[in-house]
Amino acid sequence: MSVVLQARHLTRHYDVSRGFFAQPAVVQALVDVSFDLRAGETLAVVGESGSGKSTLARLLTMIEEPTSGSLTIGGIDLAYATPQERKKLRSEVQIVFQNPYGSLNPRQTVGGALEEPLKINTDMSAADRAAAVASMMTRVGLRPEHATRYPHMFSGGQRQRIAIARSLMLRPKILVLDEPVSALDVSIRAQVLNLLADIQQEFGLAYVFISHDLSVVKHIADQVMVVYLGHAVEAGSAATLFAHPQHPYTQALLSATPVANPGAKKERIVLQGEMPSPFNPPSGCAFHPRCRAVLGRCSVDVPVLQDKDQRQVACWAVHA
Repeated sequence: MSVVLQARHLTRHYDVSRGFFAQPAVVQALVDVSFDLRAGETLAVVGESGSGKSTLARLLTMIEEPTSGSLTIGGIDLAYATPQERKKLRSEVQIVFQNPYGSLNPRQTVGGALEEPLKINTDMSAADRAAAVASMMTRVGLRPEHATRYPHMFSGGQRQRIAIARSLMLRPKILVLDEPVSALDVSIRAQVLNLLADIQQEFGLAYVFISHDLSVVKHIADQVMVVYLGHAVEAGSAATLFAHPQHPYTQALLSATPVANPGAKKERIVLQGEMPSPFNPPSGCAFHPRCRAVLGRCSVDVPVLQDKDQRQVACWAVHA
């Protein structure tokens, strides 16, 4: 499969004001993250709240620019892309947000929301746009005659289907899914995940699936990248990572995932303390204050991803 997106050393820092006389604080939201995304593949990005997952989503969809590092989409390095190339790439990378009601204009009909990308980016006639809207609504399991309704008239699951339909109107190649099912009931969650799987197969889409729910990730992802305080700490195939997690943080996350078998015995790894503040991250490995396998060098040297048992791990204890 061809590589459709390549990230190299992506870093995003934010300057935050601390008052009129104080120097601005720097939030290290994302630090030196690299990965490849292939056509038809699902890359899951997992981690606790505040780990930098949504920041990564904003960089991949060109909502924000990276502080440093490079992002190449469809063979085009965004740092050197012309305005015309950027406009084309924005139509090829779309995002589905966590809260469908918050991402839809409450004063715009569903049909208007789906038609808007076509109005801005194509020269289709009004009749062709209406036909495309009706076809996409049918494809995501909605009734075309409901195009004149407003978002508040739909359930949460239906609104997420609308958001998915809107993201597909320009036939993108990459879909960034930022916690797309976390706000839905469990029964509706399964329906939306099945819809996403069918659409991916039909259109050959590449997914970046951002989630904290590892039970969902296990069944939908091809590749998994675990992030902690902006750093990628483990990356590899979903089958390998779930079968034998190597990084202590990955092991703790998986130990907290419920299993369907009530008789299964499982060691629960409880992390001590809270995630450090991104305003003042720890020296060395960001995870070392909460790690049960901490070594002397962990508080001094920053580990980088290195190959280990068919995946990459950033941990001094694993590579010792």
